[in-house]
Amino acid sequence: MRKSAFTLVELLVVIAIIGILVALLLPAVQAAREAARRMQCANNLKQLGLGLHNYHDVHKSFPPGASHAAPHVWGDKSNRHHGSFLVRILPYIEQQNLYAAINPKAADPVFDSVLPDGRKVYQAKVTTFLCPSDEEKEDWDGDPLYHGSPVSMKGQKAAPSNYGASMGSQQWSGGPFFADAAKYQGASVHGHDDSGKDISGVFGHTMYGAQISEIRDGTSHTIAIGEIRPKCSWHVRDGWMHWNSLWIATTAPINYPSCPDEPGFDSINTDINSNWGGKWGCEQAFRSIHPGGCHFGFCDGSVHFLSEAIDYDLYQRLGARRDGLQTGEAF
Repeated sequence: MRKSAFTLVELLVVIAIIGILVALLLPAVQAAREAARRMQCANNLKQLGLGLHNYHDVHKSFPPGASHAAPHVWGDKSNRHHGSFLVRILPYIEQQNLYAAINPKAADPVFDSVLPDGRKVYQAKVTTFLCPSDEEKEDWDGDPLYHGSPVSMKGQKAAPSNYGASMGSQQWSGGPFFADAAKYQGASVHGHDDSGKDISGVFGHTMYGAQISEIRDGTSHTIAIGEIRPKCSWHVRDGWMHWNSLWIATTAPINYPSCPDEPGFDSINTDINSNWGGKWGCEQAFRSIHPGGCHFGFCDGSVHFLSEAIDYDLYQRLGARRDGLQTGEAF
């Protein structure tokens, strides 16, 4: 009795059909995974927004952008270096144990605070600070600009953050994008203003965090925090705890191309050797790896995905807290 079986041609046809089905299915699976990652990323911003509001309820203002040593000496340690705005909200995002490990009386609380397991606090990875869509890298090795200085994170394995505080439409010392200081009140170059008088947005680079009463355009019309990428900014590589890491502005457009190995890289305005002020203005900008735009947390606690094609002036108005212009249906 003759046994039935596939011929070689039939087998090849079946394999080809399976290959086609897999090729059709993979993009759908990847899209579903990215949708889930985007949802988690937006939820992280929601949690951080709630943390900011809980902090405000207690302290009557949002936390300062960072605690620097007066007069803001970047290359020196000081007991006034207490870290980024994320340090202040740790107790309000269910990270009380991590906050308790920080020693405020240490010579430098950021560099000298140690976890019970012997690691430095700045090495602790906080999932709420990480967007699952971005590159997973254990150690970005810190900002190369400060390698060799007392505040260098080189080799320190500082845990990163994918979320930064918004200074709004802020002035920079150079580069292709200049915020209109008269229009948006962001005249302090790089946001070095503890009073907030010349800070366009909600946070300064240093010891300024706005009160809700100072957000005169309305909390639902003003950006508080947004996505960032350590790969694309030297300063951001210093991690979630560092005081000179998370000062970000809306001055440069969303997803401005400052990643050297990605399409459209702007070598002229992001090269440290050719344009210092332009580099910071273009690097210290909001960006994500999500196609087409970036998530932002607004001052009312809401989260919105803004297109990278958003009108430039509208984007600056969303960054500014008191320009006097309502943005209407911007989303």
